[in-house]
Amino acid sequence: MGELLTNRSDVLKEVFSQYDHHAKDELTPIQVQMLYGDLRMGSVSLPQVVAAMKYVCVTGSCVMSELYNLLQELDRRYFLLNDFRWEFSMLDRNQTDCISEDKARWMVQAVHGKYFSKRKWEYFVTHRPAPGSGVSFAEIEVMLCDIPNRMETLDEQNEAEKEKDAKLRRQRLADEEIEREKERLRKEREEQRRRKDEENKRLEGERIRKLNDDEERRKEEERLREEEELRRLKELEEKQRLERERRQKEEEELYKDVEKLARDAKEEEKNAKNEEDQRRLRHKRLRYDLKVAMKTRDTYKLKYTINEFKTEKVEDKDMDLIKAEKLLKELGCRDDLKRAMTHRELEELARAIETVKKHGFEVELSKELLEANQLLTRLRRLERIRHEILQLKQSTVAEIRSYQSPPQVVHTVMTSTFLLLGHKEKETKIWKTVQALVGKTGKEGLKRRCIECKPDKINVTDAKRAQALMDKYELDEIRDVSAGAATFYVWSITMIEELMDIIARKEEAAAAKQTEETS
Repeated sequence: MGELLTNRSDVLKEVFSQYDHHAKDELTPIQVQMLYGDLRMGSVSLPQVVAAMKYVCVTGSCVMSELYNLLQELDRRYFLLNDFRWEFSMLDRNQTDCISEDKARWMVQAVHGKYFSKRKWEYFVTHRPAPGSGVSFAEIEVMLCDIPNRMETLDEQNEAEKEKDAKLRRQRLADEEIEREKERLRKEREEQRRRKDEENKRLEGERIRKLNDDEERRKEEERLREEEELRRLKELEEKQRLERERRQKEEEELYKDVEKLARDAKEEEKNAKNEEDQRRLRHKRLRYDLKVAMKTRDTYKLKYTINEFKTEKVEDKDMDLIKAEKLLKELGCRDDLKRAMTHRELEELARAIETVKKHGFEVELSKELLEANQLLTRLRRLERIRHEILQLKQSTVAEIRSYQSPPQVVHTVMTSTFLLLGHKEKETKIWKTVQALVGKTGKEGLKRRCIECKPDKINVTDAKRAQALMDKYELDEIRDVSAGAATFYVWSITMIEELMDIIARKEEAAAAKQTEETS
C-alpha cells in the first residue's frame, strides 16, 4: 500500500512540475485548466476551475499538497456537467442554447433541493449582463455544481439574519433620525411661530401706541381748535350783544312809532280820493309795513312785505328793502341752523354752519353758532367713535370673547355697552351670556348694533345705570387691560353724553315754549 502511495506522489509531483513552468511551486487556474484538459477530454471551463480551487485550495492558487483533492473536485464537476448539459438540452426545446430565467431557477432548485438559496439566485438574476434575457448553460454551470451543504445554508441564514438585523437597525436609526428631524422642525416652527407672535405683538403694540399718540395729538389739536373757535364765538357773541343793544336803541329811535305810522298810512290810503293819491299813500304804507316787519323780525311778514314792496316797485328811500332782505336771509340761516341742530345730522349741521359763515352772519348768530359748534364737536366725536367701532379688528373682539374669567373692568364695560343696546343688567351678570352676545354676527353682531344705535333711542334709566357703572374707571386704566374694551368704553360714554344733551335741549325747548305761551 505504501508503494502505491509513493507512486501516486511521484506521479503527482511529476505532473505538477510539468505545468509549474516558472518553478513557483503553485499552479494558477489557467495552468490547472490546462492540466485537467490533458487528463479529461473536453476539460471544464475556467470558472469551474476557479470555483473548484476556491472549494479545495487555501489561496487563489494550487500547491502540490492540494492537487489530488483539486483533481477529485474537478472530476465531480466534470461528470455532473455532463448530466446537467443533457438536462439543460431537455429544457431548451427551441434549441437556442438558452432557457428562460424561470426554467433556469427550476433546474438549479431541483439540483440543490432543500439547500436552494433564494438569496444567491436573486443576486445572480440582478447581476446578469442582460437581466430578463435567456439564460445560457455557461451562466449557471458553476451554480449547479456548487451544491451547498447544511453548514453553508446555516451560514447563509445567519448572514441573512444579520443583514435583516442590520437593515432593521438602519431603519430604526433612520426612523429615529426622521423623528429627531421632525422634532427639530417642530421646535423650529414653534420657535418661528413664537418669534412671529412676539413680533406681531410688538408691531401691534407699536401700532396701538402710534394710534394712541396720533389720537391724543389729534384730540389735543381738535381741543385747541375748539377752544379757539369757542373763544372767537364768545367774542362774536359779545360783539353781537353790543351790536344788538346799539341796533335796538337805533331801532327804538327809528321805529318807535312805526306801528302807529303804519296804521295812519293805512287809514290815509283808504281815504284817498284819486288813484294817484292812493298809489302814493300805498307806497308810504308799504314802507311802514316793511319797517314793522323788520322790527318784529317775523319771517312770514318779511317775505310777504318784501314781495309786495317789489311788486309795487316802491322807491327804497331809506334802504329798508336791502336791510329787510339781509334780515330775511339771516333769519333763514338761523332757522336752518336750528333745524340742523334738532335733526342732529353731522353733514346737515356742518352745511348750516358753513352757510352762516358764508353769508357773514357770524356776529348776528354768534349765540346760535356757538351752540351749533359745540353740538358739531360732539357729533364728530360720535362719528369718530362709530368709525373706530367699524375699524375694530375681529381678533380684538374675539379677544374679549376668549376670556374665561375676564378682568372686572372688561366685564363692567361690556355690561354697560349691552345696557345701552337694550339688554337687562341681570342678563350680563353671567359672563357666558356676554360671550354669546359678543359672538353674534350679521344684524345681531355687536359692531353693527353699536354703529346703528341712535342716542335718542336709548332708555334714560339704562343710560344712567351704565354711567354709574363706568364712573369707577378711567380710559387709560381700561386701555392698559384691553384695547377692545377701551373702544366700547369710549362709545358708551359718548352715547350717554349725547343722550343727556338731547334731553337737556328738549327740556330747554319745552321751557322756552311754555314761557312764550305764558307771555
